Amino acid sequence: EAFVRGMRGTGVVVVLETDAALLRAVFSRLDLSDWLGDDRLVLRIDPDDPVGLAASLSGAHSLMMIGTRIVEHPPSRIRIGEATSRFSRTLVDLAATARTSTTTLLAQSGTTIENQLSNLDHYAIGAGIEDLAGTAKGRLGVVVSAGPSLRRNMAVLARPGVRERCAIVATQTTLRPLLDAGIAPHFVTALDYHVISSRFYEGLDPAALEDTELVIDSRVNRAVTEAWPGRIRCIPSLQLDEFLGPLARGGTRLQTSTTVAHLAYTFARHLGCDPVALIGQDLGFTDALYYAPGTAIHEVWLPELNAFNTVETMEWERIARHREHLSERRDVNGRRIFTDVQMLNYLQSFEMRFADDARDGLRIVDATEGGVRKRNTEVRTLSDTISTWAGVGTDPIEFPRAEPPASEDREAVLDRIRAVRVELEEI
Repeated sequence: EAFVRGMRGTGVVVVLETDAALLRAVFSRLDLSDWLGDDRLVLRIDPDDPVGLAASLSGAHSLMMIGTRIVEHPPSRIRIGEATSRFSRTLVDLAATARTSTTTLLAQSGTTIENQLSNLDHYAIGAGIEDLAGTAKGRLGVVVSAGPSLRRNMAVLARPGVRERCAIVATQTTLRPLLDAGIAPHFVTALDYHVISSRFYEGLDPAALEDTELVIDSRVNRAVTEAWPGRIRCIPSLQLDEFLGPLARGGTRLQTSTTVAHLAYTFARHLGCDPVALIGQDLGFTDALYYAPGTAIHEVWLPELNAFNTVETMEWERIARHREHLSERRDVNGRRIFTDVQMLNYLQSFEMRFADDARDGLRIVDATEGGVRKRNTEVRTLSDTISTWAGVGTDPIEFPRAEPPASEDREAVLDRIRAVRVELEEI
């Protein structure tokens, strides 16, 4: 009570009390409602529930970034015991994640708006994703990411007929390896800010992408949409709708994504896929590697390779460069694996989405066959997953092709841009 009243709404007080019976006994005898209902008081009972703790602190990232202090209650130290240490470690991880997220958000805000306006043509007069909602309802979706373990699943995904029986949503980093293996994903997701992302699309054969569509978040660098040789769809954007005013596209907004992998998973749910299987989603350094073999980043490294500087060396340097931020976890097989602050951030975002989907009765299959263990997922091999939900005899999935709406008026959009420009000059 002293902490809550002393903070006067300027911070968040997080309390761990593992004895629910004790809490019930106290609350049944004392009326604490005048301060216990404070929005900035977070009461937790389970010390081993990072997903629940992260959800309860989702609006407090800026405060956590300013500073987080852990205070033990001496009379409770022995009673609560080791749970205090576990809970404190989780809180420290969340504080680091909050710092990373907030710093990235602030640093990229200008680039975000610049990229969005650069892609205004695709958004305002291009194809959206509304017609795809529920088109793969109840069907298996496979989300492909570029983790080191991806090579263990490629041959299974390339088997004849598999592509027709499930929805394959791939991150842009995996496009080249998939095409090299004879797999044309149905959709490729892109939202990376930097111009170097266009390297993922160099030398692509348009004929190989005839049945593949690029799904972009408007925050993606314009170089990506210029490099893509096929059809493009753009997901809804709150910022661009505000900019367009009366010409806003609207539509069902997808949950904001941190990475292309988050976007791919969220988009698979938009398609109606259930279950959704993850492959290459290691979120850790499986086999002491950062990327799956054959990804585009290895081509970027080619000029630097020689007898004394191999791909393996550069992979290890990529990991060791952040040695101060490495964290130890357990993989899907219970073995030790290292990850870093950035990937822990991604893991927490995924686990919060998985928890929401699991509560809604949806299934998430971790078919990565490597990587960090993820809460609210069931671990299976990709082969078993496909046999169970997309086996031989399963009807093929048909997706509509991206077509720009015929009603959109380019001149009206240009007039809106001119009007906003005048307003900006007035301001």
